[in-house]
Amino acid sequence: MEMDITQFIKGTGYLNRLFGNNTSIICEKERNLQKAADLFQKRFGGLVGRKKPILVSVPNRVELLGKHTDYQGGSTLLLTGPKNFFAIALPAEDGLSELVNADPSLGNTVLKINGYEPVVLESGVGGEYTWRVVERLSRNLRDASLPPLRDVKAVFIGDVPFGGGTSGSSSKVITDFFIFTAVCGLLESTDFKNLILQNGQKAGIRLGQEGVDDFTLALSMYIAHYENGLDFGDLKGDRGVGTFGGSEDHTAILLGRRDRLLLCRYCPTEVLKSTPVFADHTVIVSYSGKAAQKTKEAMQKYNRLSALAARAVETLNLIHRTRFSLLRDFYTELDSEHRAKTAREDILQYTGDRELSDRVFQFYAEESLIKKTVSCLREAGVSAGIRGFGELITKSHELSKKYLKNIEAEIDRLVRIALDLGAIGSTGFGAGFGGSCYAVVPKNGPTGSAEDFARAWERRYFDRYPEFRGKAQFDEYPACSGARIEILKGF
Repeated sequence: MEMDITQFIKGTGYLNRLFGNNTSIICEKERNLQKAADLFQKRFGGLVGRKKPILVSVPNRVELLGKHTDYQGGSTLLLTGPKNFFAIALPAEDGLSELVNADPSLGNTVLKINGYEPVVLESGVGGEYTWRVVERLSRNLRDASLPPLRDVKAVFIGDVPFGGGTSGSSSKVITDFFIFTAVCGLLESTDFKNLILQNGQKAGIRLGQEGVDDFTLALSMYIAHYENGLDFGDLKGDRGVGTFGGSEDHTAILLGRRDRLLLCRYCPTEVLKSTPVFADHTVIVSYSGKAAQKTKEAMQKYNRLSALAARAVETLNLIHRTRFSLLRDFYTELDSEHRAKTAREDILQYTGDRELSDRVFQFYAEESLIKKTVSCLREAGVSAGIRGFGELITKSHELSKKYLKNIEAEIDRLVRIALDLGAIGSTGFGAGFGGSCYAVVPKNGPTGSAEDFARAWERRYFDRYPEFRGKAQFDEYPACSGARIEILKGF
């Protein structure tokens, strides 16, 4: 049966519900989705009609504030972005899973579910994430005495830059998770929902948070554990995908809402506040073109920051004769201004280790900035409020540069150019050691539109780093919807 995906796109307002009314974004998404649909029809169209295909959209995220705080129980301010993965999938009839990338240069991933013992036959770019998803999910289903996964046929397409600091790997993990769970009907299964909810409670999640769906919240934390390798309640983990983090990517990707920012806390995940985006300003994100590599050596740099934080917890427990597990739990009697200074002085006096004292100082100083940001966002429509927000995000960049030492020269240059061009604030974000930064600018300022700013930012950056032409990206980032799954009825 012929799939008229164009009719679906135009007739349902699907893309507008996800991405708003930005014309350039909508046009790009139409092209990507049509490309995926055409390839799906070519490869697997003969199966359509016997089985209803599902359509998955999984966005990326921008960490506005909260550098390296989530895995220590700290908070972050998040924007759900417009870059995404689309996937179209349905059950396989030949006992073979095929995940076909619409970009043929990146290869395809082929595997057999094989009961609870999946076997990879071919791995394209990102295939290691597919394997981790299927392997852990199969094991958790087996241990819970739930039926195994089914093989699937899928085509996917994505425009999230890997290594760009905007959660490309997390978006891919979630896309693969939804391809298999949606096709198998797990997301509608009462037994599976109860499994996730019950283990979410064991992991510490407080259900019934205002305006938050319990299952989606618990699912976001569960899928985060596919990356960090930790147990989720009684659902056993493994070594994950190599980086150790909290749940911020997965929270923004699953719980994001159009035109809203999320203020969240982690370990366990809690949505503290959903706040409107600033009315007269917008976020422009630049991917520097310098990918944050995920080689073994590069991972050691990322994980060094989490290892330092863990050592700081051990040291503070010795100092205070406590048994806390997270930096969040120390100095709660002090106001946010004094926590950073006191923690740094305690660590330095006890150990003489300046690197360790810098790490703990940054954690509490960043938490202080986030608290001040909440006040600024209440007044974001007032010039003083948005100016204060800009100052805070620029301060966050300076803290990361000085104390985390994870800001590469390209990212710092992007921030300097943005400020020079009139941005009210700018900062690098994400794991660091490459990646991206963002700037907050007026939608229509004295020097022109947000699009004018993006093009000027791009020109100035390429003047200094011409080697990143064709790689770097400069895009407006409205706050978009979280992940969505549709059943393509009528095809």
